[in-house]
Amino acid sequence: MAQQAGRRRKKRRKDRGRVIAIRMILILVIIAAIAVLGFIGYQLYGLIADMSGGNAKVTTVTVSNKGKIRQTIVEEFNPGLYDEAGLKADIEDKIKASDGVESVGLEIEDGVAVLKLRYDSDDAMAAFNNEVFYADSMDELRKQGVTFGADAILAGGDHAVIVSEAMDIECPKKILYAEGDVTIDPDNQKLAHCTTQNGDVAFVIY
Repeated sequence: MAQQAGRRRKKRRKDRGRVIAIRMILILVIIAAIAVLGFIGYQLYGLIADMSGGNAKVTTVTVSNKGKIRQTIVEEFNPGLYDEAGLKADIEDKIKASDGVESVGLEIEDGVAVLKLRYDSDDAMAAFNNEVFYADSMDELRKQGVTFGADAILAGGDHAVIVSEAMDIECPKKILYAEGDVTIDPDNQKLAHCTTQNGDVAFVIY
């Protein structure tokens, strides 16, 4: 009887061990599944954001937390002056001749052309648009020779976006300071409206 009881206890311990092992495996599988789903969701979110370009009504540059740069160029399109196929061909040729630029799509509707682009760097965007454009940490920008005044430094941000053309600027965090012909949107403090012209420079700090 004692041997049988001992065998039963050993069997119960083995059964409990198997149950615990199975539970641990299930927990690990669930954690892995959540991680995979989270990664897929993040990628889909980025893809959807690129494809939609938000609801931009004017040319907008968007800088992500990781420094990725997207631009939605919004321009009037007059089919009497330019045909759609010719416009697409010219854009494709310009992109092929540029480094670090990728087209996400071109849509023409109701006399408005909307071109969505992705850039590998702020240098790529500056070169493609033939304009001044920086989007980096203030420390990195200082190394490149950019200087900031006392008010800009005291604002407390650590990243800046600098432009020389009229466009909206969308940042990943609240904009703390703006200088030049640029105003922070009162309803969305991650967004600024820049109206600078004639090559003048304006910037935001976040």
